[in-house]
Amino acid sequence: MNKKHLGIVALFILCFSFALAGKSAQAATTPQEISASKIAYVDDSGRLVLKFTDFSDVGYTYTVTNEKTGAKTDTAQLASKKGVLTVSLGQLYSSAKTGYKLVLTSKDNTKKLTVHYYTGKALGSYSIKQKSDDSVKASWTVSDKTYTGYSLGMYLGQNSTVAQKQVSAAKTAVSASVAASSLKNARYYTYLIGQTTLDNNKTVYYGQGMLKTFDYVKKPAKVKGVKAVPNANAAKLSWNAVSNASYYTVYKSTKSSSGYKVAKSKCTSTSLKIKGLTGGKKYYFKVVAVSQAGGKTVIGTQSNAVLAKIPVVAGQVRNVQLSFDSKKNLALTWSRTAKATSYHILYKKAADSKYKILIKTKKSNYSLAKLKADTKYNIKVQAVTRIGNKVYLSSKTSKVITVTPRQYRDKNYNKLLASQVRSIGYVGNKCIYTTKKYSTEVKTAFVNYKGYSSKTKYLIWISHYTQQVSIFEGSKGKWKMIRTFICATGTAKNHSPRGVFKITYKEKGWFYTSTKELYVTHYKGRNSFHTRPLWNNGSVQNPTIGKPASHGCVRCYNQDAKYIYDKMPIGTTVVSY
Repeated sequence: MNKKHLGIVALFILCFSFALAGKSAQAATTPQEISASKIAYVDDSGRLVLKFTDFSDVGYTYTVTNEKTGAKTDTAQLASKKGVLTVSLGQLYSSAKTGYKLVLTSKDNTKKLTVHYYTGKALGSYSIKQKSDDSVKASWTVSDKTYTGYSLGMYLGQNSTVAQKQVSAAKTAVSASVAASSLKNARYYTYLIGQTTLDNNKTVYYGQGMLKTFDYVKKPAKVKGVKAVPNANAAKLSWNAVSNASYYTVYKSTKSSSGYKVAKSKCTSTSLKIKGLTGGKKYYFKVVAVSQAGGKTVIGTQSNAVLAKIPVVAGQVRNVQLSFDSKKNLALTWSRTAKATSYHILYKKAADSKYKILIKTKKSNYSLAKLKADTKYNIKVQAVTRIGNKVYLSSKTSKVITVTPRQYRDKNYNKLLASQVRSIGYVGNKCIYTTKKYSTEVKTAFVNYKGYSSKTKYLIWISHYTQQVSIFEGSKGKWKMIRTFICATGTAKNHSPRGVFKITYKEKGWFYTSTKELYVTHYKGRNSFHTRPLWNNGSVQNPTIGKPASHGCVRCYNQDAKYIYDKMPIGTTVVSY
């Protein structure tokens, strides 16, 4: 064999190998028929409709073939949408009785779905309704016996392809029924589809179909087991659940047989607290179940009435305030509330969601010493009323107090202590004063809270109410008491001047014929600090001290007057209060 013949043989072998490989590849990619849930029918306009569950990640191609002529009547591509897809073929198919085959193939040529259609109209009308026993009856009319039977499918959801209930009917049937036990309250998408079998009853052909939406709602049963437990300005209701109820409506009245009004609509639980009721009144309640689906609502029968007599209990606790107790701890005070037999102090950290009971008490004050100094708290008080063996909490708690203990103390302690300081009063010729003395803490808090300042490092405070002079050293807001003593200020007829002054000048004394007053330190005109009146020999002429007795000056013991004279510089602030 020459070279030319050898080349021809080689070329033939190569081509034969490619042909075999092509056949093997084609055989390997032959799509497999699948069984997917679907709804298939011919609509009133003659279009083929296919609703199916998506089975491809890459999309589809489809072809429609006239099974009588073998001609392809339609072909196109369809994108994958990961859900339920609907193919509604645009062109009109023969109105004559003709079979069509739709083949839907995944683009990767691995899967396919084959559906057969049969055109030709036979259905005239279609209706579906709910009967008094809650069963459903579908009725239709037919013009001829095109189809060998009918299928009634009831689907939950517009895109569902799996029937909640499927019923088959013979070719002569004009109605089909579905038992109530097979259905639940819902909007159904119902399809009545004619079907016929060809190829010796082997292949099902889907024919004319009709779609109707249908709202199915069973009447709910009468609500039972209703209970009403009275509470403070409220009643707690509860009842047994009713099958198929979408929600409940609660009615209330002050009469047992009339005057009921809606207290709460669309209640989805089987318990409810009705608030805003008046203590001492009787209230009657009824509950009715309501079922709903789509646009249809069915109301059940009202329950029997139940009674709740609302007790008269304590109202809201008022005047809740922060203060400090005798041990200087942060404390809470409030006004006593009528009908309250005790109180609950409720607290929570500002970041928490629920309140806890800090203490139960019968008092109207409580020390908050147990709280952490640097934690922010929300605190409120709730009144409690005990009637017999029953305990009722007031429907409203007090206002909420928000506090960080250490911050509050640093900011308000001086203010609180300073608030104890009073000024002297006068009624006719009588002075209103006290022999009780302020504590060092109160005195210091007063001058610091008031923000008094001085051009020197000293500050003098005359308390006319307690008849005391207190001397401080330091600066504004940082005064510390270094000396305090009793005095005698002006009488009701000769008031000592009140205000903020300063030391202006000093004199060794005022000397008269037989008496004298020593260590005179002026702070307001001729008003000054000095000793009590003395005889020229040094003995006390008028010993009165610790109560108003002067003509406007501040009388002191000798040593105290000398202290001011010797130690307090000109310009020192004098607070006369």
